[in-house]
Amino acid sequence: MDVSDALLVAIMFVMILSIGISNILMGLAVLVDRRSDLKVDRLHTSWTVLLLLAYFNLFWHTIDLLSIEDWTFSSFLFVIGGPVLILFATNILLPDAAGEKLVDLRKHYFDVAGQFFVILALLMAWMIAVDVVLGGGLTVAGAFNAVAAALFLWLAFAKRKIFQVFGAVLGWTLFLVSAGLRGWGVIE
Repeated sequence: MDVSDALLVAIMFVMILSIGISNILMGLAVLVDRRSDLKVDRLHTSWTVLLLLAYFNLFWHTIDLLSIEDWTFSSFLFVIGGPVLILFATNILLPDAAGEKLVDLRKHYFDVAGQFFVILALLMAWMIAVDVVLGGGLTVAGAFNAVAAALFLWLAFAKRKIFQVFGAVLGWTLFLVSAGLRGWGVIE
């Protein structure tokens, strides 16, 4: 049986994404569980759902990995960096199920927002680098990612709720506009 390097990279890529998707789905399941004392927070839930959509977007690009023929260990590590970053962001955003009893997701969100958004900014930088290294240059999608990176860095240091709400609205807008442009074939 002939197994290509691209297939092995794609399998690892999907495995890491699957772990994160599973974590988010379990986190969202806790939110709908009426037996829980957990106080649901719209801001936290908004970023959790947007993170899930980001996972699906990364998963969708798995097919791009199969078109690359010459893989090295360093290019493998580079490509796997994105799924690892989004998995780290997920672990930070979602409360520790094994830890002490968490009741207030708003407090948790504001406690971890700085770390969460720095990692998301790094993820956007990784996405831009992937376009440059594997895609052959800067793209329109890269411009969206650069704006998102700037937004995430700002949110990492913005402590007021109004700024965080504005950032969530802007984050959703960026995601929906870029998804719409992808759907119309304007950007890849």
